[in-house]
Amino acid sequence: MNEADFARLVEVMKGFNHEIVSKRILLKPGFHDFDRAKSQHVTSHQFVRVLKTLGLMPPQPTDFSLITRRYCDLGNTEEINYWKFCSDVDRPEAIYPPYVAKNPKGDWVYDHGVHRTQKSTFFKETTQELDVVNNRFMQPKVDVSNDPADVEDRIRSIVVMRRIRIEEFFQDFDKLRKGRVTRREFKSILSSMSFALTDDEFECLAAKYSTNDPEVFFNYVDFCHSINKAFTIRGIDKNPNVRVAALTNNDTFLARKKYLGNHEVEIQGLLDHFREAVKTQRIHLKPVF
Repeated sequence: MNEADFARLVEVMKGFNHEIVSKRILLKPGFHDFDRAKSQHVTSHQFVRVLKTLGLMPPQPTDFSLITRRYCDLGNTEEINYWKFCSDVDRPEAIYPPYVAKNPKGDWVYDHGVHRTQKSTFFKETTQELDVVNNRFMQPKVDVSNDPADVEDRIRSIVVMRRIRIEEFFQDFDKLRKGRVTRREFKSILSSMSFALTDDEFECLAAKYSTNDPEVFFNYVDFCHSINKAFTIRGIDKNPNVRVAALTNNDTFLARKKYLGNHEVEIQGLLDHFREAVKTQRIHLKPVF
């Protein structure tokens, strides 16, 4: 597409935008009726049908050919990416002006020292000697780390402790089994599994497993294989002689860490009492559960 064709395409898109703003046309729902699989693409005949239904068909065939050349991103002229077309034409900020408050409020002013700028809940060092009360506002922020491996270790420990099948949560959003979900869907999946991550931790994890698509998706297949390392080894069906290590208390230590605190001695004492009672009374404990 040369400069003259591109300039003409810009004029055509401005005409679309003017028609949509003046007539209050909702452009995207018309294409959704033909896109049952949510692939963001429709055929050229369906594209023409939607434009004719909405009264937006360009009068010149050359203008329509420019649109076809611009928004055909699958290597053929029979499928058009209507999602990009709508994002370039149907702009909400052009139809509905942004809200402006009559009495705008200024920024909050903190009078009690420097407010906390820490965004992560993972600390590099131990937190036993940390003065949490004074560290909120008066002390400098604690050095934190948003390493994806550390975030995965904490998620893996929670999965082991709760025995969660994380693949089933992702497959509910991936009907076509493409092995990917959107970043928004990934965030909702973590919320449904009660995994509380900060924005920084979520971004570092999403960046590690992002795909190379035009719209960045989340590759949940590799993520699930990484989390399931605690239960099995990937490709074990090809090497049946490999033995999977048994689960230990260390596999769930990060998930139990916030519950333990400084009471591990008392917990061990309680376990000793249970152990003595089971031994002296000859109790078969597991069948009861």
